[in-house]
Amino acid sequence: MDRRILLGALFASVALNVFIGGAFVGAQLQKARTPPAAAAMEPASVQRNPVTAAIRTLPPERQAAWRDGGPEHARTYGPKAREARRLAREAMRSFEEEPFDRDAAVARLARARGLEHEVREAMDRRLVDFAATLPPDERRQLGQALARPRLGRGGAGQDRRGALPDR
Repeated sequence: MDRRILLGALFASVALNVFIGGAFVGAQLQKARTPPAAAAMEPASVQRNPVTAAIRTLPPERQAAWRDGGPEHARTYGPKAREARRLAREAMRSFEEEPFDRDAAVARLARARGLEHEVREAMDRRLVDFAATLPPDERRQLGQALARPRLGRGGAGQDRRGALPDR
């Protein structure tokens, strides 16, 4: 074969390989820079927090009004929620202890559930107080969004069986 033809073929092969390699690297870099949009693309009914999903059905100024009360609520009830989780974990860890103190584990769990109830009750009050400030059509919209059954318990890839019926 002619040496010029071989050099031309070699040059074409190198150019093609560089082009394909560059396209692959570019695609990987672009993929790494793009944030995952799975949570944003999920319908409101399968988002992890049903209150957040319901608030997102309201106009932006109402969403801002809800968010304005968030920091105060978090400062007041966040420590109680964390304490409830800590107590529940302690109770579960105590299952390993010998001798096992059943009464202490039950007491920790009861205290954790009491704190959880207090936090949930405060959130319910906050929701009702917020709903009282809304015009009737927005209040109806919020109520419908909150009453919608949750279809899942997690994010993308979640089992899509539907919510359990009310009994």
